Amino acid sequence: MRPQVLGILICMSAVLVSAQSSIRQVDFKNFTYPLSGPLLGHADLKWLGNPKDGYRNRKPIHLVNGDDFTKTSSFVMNGHEYAQWAGFTFESVDYADVTGDGKEDAIVVLRYHTSGTQTTDYVYFYSFDAGKPRLLAYCYTGDRAYLGLYKVYGDHGKLIFELLDPEKRDGDCCSSGFVRTRYQWDGSRFVLVGAPEYGTLEGP
Repeated sequence: MRPQVLGILICMSAVLVSAQSSIRQVDFKNFTYPLSGPLLGHADLKWLGNPKDGYRNRKPIHLVNGDDFTKTSSFVMNGHEYAQWAGFTFESVDYADVTGDGKEDAIVVLRYHTSGTQTTDYVYFYSFDAGKPRLLAYCYTGDRAYLGLYKVYGDHGKLIFELLDPEKRDGDCCSSGFVRTRYQWDGSRFVLVGAPEYGTLEGP
C-alpha cells in the first residue's frame, strides 16, 4: 500500500510544485531529497553531492508525512509485535537569505535515526527558481556532542552553523558550548569565511 500512496503523493507534489509562487509553499514534509556518503560515524560537518568527494549516491529519501522509516527488526511477545525502525524524519524548515541575493531560501533539517542513541542531522538548502525549489547544497553534521547540530540559520546573506563543541562535551550526548562557523555562497557552493567563534549554550 505504501508504494501506491508514495506514487500518488509524488504526482500530487508535481502538480502543486508547478503552481507554487514562493519557497514557503513547498511541502518539505512530503518531498524527495538526495543522499550520499556514510550514514553514521560523523564527527564534523561535511558537504555532500560533489562527485569528487568519492561518496556514492544512495537511495533518495522519500518523506511521506514527515518520515521515511524502514523496519529493521521485530519480535512478538504476548501476541503483540514490537518493532524497531530506522530512517529519516523531518525536523524543521526555516527561511532566510543564505546566498546574498535578497531572496528567501529554505533551510531544511532531516534527522537519521538508527533505533539506538546515535543520530545524524542532514541539512538541505533550497532556493526558488522558475516556480520550483532548486537544491543549492546539502551536508551532514557530527553526532550529538561531537559537532552535532545546535543551530543553522541565515544572517545578512550568509549561512551560519552552530555545532556542539566536543571540547565542552558531557558524555556523548551533550555539550555546554558550541562552535560557530560562517559560509558565503560563491555562486556554486558555500565557502567557509572567517575564523570559528565559540559560545555557551542558552539555558532552558
